[in-house]
Amino acid sequence: MRWVRRILLLVLLVALPVGVHLFVTRNAAEVPLDFLAVRFEGVAVWVALLCAFGAGAVLAALVAVLRGARLRLETRRYRKVTRDLESEVHQLRNLPLAPEAPGGHEGGGELAKLAALERGT
Repeated sequence: MRWVRRILLLVLLVALPVGVHLFVTRNAAEVPLDFLAVRFEGVAVWVALLCAFGAGAVLAALVAVLRGARLRLETRRYRKVTRDLESEVHQLRNLPLAPEAPGGHEGGGELAKLAALERGT
C-alpha cells in the first residue's frame, strides 16, 4: 500500500509542472482587460485566469474565516451558559430535599405529621 502512495505522489509531482507549463503556453495570447474604470492592455490570458482564481480563493477564505469566527463566538457563548447551568445544578445538589420540621424531625411538615400519626402520638 505504501508503494502505491509513493507512485501517486511521483505522478502528481511530475504532472503538476507539466500541466502548469501546458496551461501557460496554450493561454499565452494577450487580451485587453477592462475592470471597472481601469483598462489593462496586453494581459496574457493565463495571468487573467490566475488573478480571477486568486481573487475567488481570497473571497472564499474571507467568508470561511468570518463564518468560523461567528461559530467560535457562538460556541463560547454556549460554553458559558453551560458552565452557569452546571454551577446552578451543583448548588441545587447541596440543598436539602425537604425543609427540617420544627421538632427537629427530618422531612417537611406533612411528613412529620404523618410520621407522628403512624407512631400514635
